[in-house]
Amino acid sequence: MTTTPSPASTATKASEALAVSTAAVELAEVVKRFEDVTAVERLDLRVPDGEFFSLLGPSGCGKTTTLRMIAGLEIPTEGSVRIFGEEMGLRPPNRRPVNTVFQSYALFPHMTVEQNIAFGLQMRRTAADETRRRVAEVIELVRLGGMERRKPQQLSGGQQQRVALGRALVNQPKVLLLDEPLGALDLKLRQAMQLELKELQERVGVTFVYVTHDQEEALTMSDRIGVMDAGRLLQVGTPEEIYEHPRTRMVADFIGQTNFLAAVAQGQGEARLADGRTVNVPPGSTSGVAITLALRPEKLSVVPAGEPSPSGANQLVGVVERRVYLGSSLTYEVALEGVTLRVRQENTPSVAQCREGDRVGIRWDPASTTVLEE
Repeated sequence: MTTTPSPASTATKASEALAVSTAAVELAEVVKRFEDVTAVERLDLRVPDGEFFSLLGPSGCGKTTTLRMIAGLEIPTEGSVRIFGEEMGLRPPNRRPVNTVFQSYALFPHMTVEQNIAFGLQMRRTAADETRRRVAEVIELVRLGGMERRKPQQLSGGQQQRVALGRALVNQPKVLLLDEPLGALDLKLRQAMQLELKELQERVGVTFVYVTHDQEEALTMSDRIGVMDAGRLLQVGTPEEIYEHPRTRMVADFIGQTNFLAAVAQGQGEARLADGRTVNVPPGSTSGVAITLALRPEKLSVVPAGEPSPSGANQLVGVVERRVYLGSSLTYEVALEGVTLRVRQENTPSVAQCREGDRVGIRWDPASTTVLEE
């Protein structure tokens, strides 16, 4: 006997399916043109609720334009922007469940910390008691207790950045958009604030969409990263996936440092370099296809030129052109025939020390090679 599901059970299943499928932010086939310039080209992206997602890429790649379309500061030429399943369309920024933190914090210089954070609530005519309660909670959250009466000029750069974050969070946005908010800070403070930002995001549980051109920033803070170039989203993945398994030369080159060797696949897990030498590579490429081998400097090691190579390992011989001492590590630039490889290894007593002009071997495990077919 066939049982007809009740309207209630059907509605429950539908709502459960919606909960699974709904992303905090979803962009579908989004295009943005400025006259004859295409800033964003056919971009598809889903950011789950509670994720710290970073858009990473060089200046002019379209990442800030993408963020501005989510914020409502730009309207897509084509495509759809949805927040928690709701189409944003032409909805203005103040009617979207988002807040934006920019590189320039734009704090009101005549207002105290407390007044700056409360400003958005006052504009929304939030009750005074509710405003005081939420401002006090946010001040504690961003660790500005005891600084409530200070004005922006009495704060450090990091403290001003926390005020800007507090002002955005006090409005309880569903999504917080951040456009290079650490760019104005010095290196040490920026590195400290990276950890603070990630910790803050985990505490509040709000979805963060973060724009940066700084690879270290993205790797340090993100749950996932989307790498953009020339208006296109090239790859999305966890920091480890993006770093260890780049899909294109641009991604491999932009994330960290990478050596590239032109080669031709020989089948059976081998490739022939431009100078005719053969190296072992992960299998999978069709014989005769032109490929590029991407090698991270820290995956390579420098050894005395006469030292035999372990079975299965790759080893090429070259001359040290440059040696850079970095305290805990050493960087070598080694000239081979037609190419120079950069090698980075720990500076420990057990590691062979080489000098400029030395003839050395460069050794690596074939499994650490990324094969790019482009």
